[in-house]
Amino acid sequence: PGQVRDINTYSLGALAERAGARVVRYGIIPDNRAALEAAARRAVQECDIVVFSAGSSVSYRDMTADVIGELGRPGVLVHGVSVKPGKPTILAVCDGKAIFGLPGNPVSAMVIFDLFITPAICALLGTAAPPQTRINARLARNIASDTGREDYIQVRLEDREGERWAVPVLGKSNLIYTLVNAEGTIKVPLDSGGIRAGEWVTVVLH
Repeated sequence: PGQVRDINTYSLGALAERAGARVVRYGIIPDNRAALEAAARRAVQECDIVVFSAGSSVSYRDMTADVIGELGRPGVLVHGVSVKPGKPTILAVCDGKAIFGLPGNPVSAMVIFDLFITPAICALLGTAAPPQTRINARLARNIASDTGREDYIQVRLEDREGERWAVPVLGKSNLIYTLVNAEGTIKVPLDSGGIRAGEWVTVVLH
């Protein structure tokens, strides 16, 4: 209780392996710039793609963007994407290596991994993306979305009088129970303003 557990090492590692990558883990790095720089430079030398988890938010303690910017040229290309969860994501290229800075929140990290890193792995390997199982369901409640942003909502599935319904699992993206209780994800398209209850949605199963 009261401690932050490391789920991302295992969840993101599993997603990388599913995409065909061989995972090299560097462990939990102390909240220290010198330690982060040393681990980052070693990872860039040894790996084709480097993924940081946590430390991507814009604050005085989050050093990841600064460290990535010093790993090689051109450096950080994007710091912040119009996606929820996952807004503070970092996208970078350093001397030909793809670098990603993901939020530490488990739900955010997994959403962003599927959106950006899985395609990058498959592009390097020259392979197709791993197959995803998609099913249609009716949305059980209204979901609002801000203009100019894509939302990815965790849902569980229920059978109601012979129809399949997608019930949003609401909660902060740092809570593991959101993933535990969800069976899939739905996308709220950019500039849609949201989805009304009763509309058909496509659920990508976990």
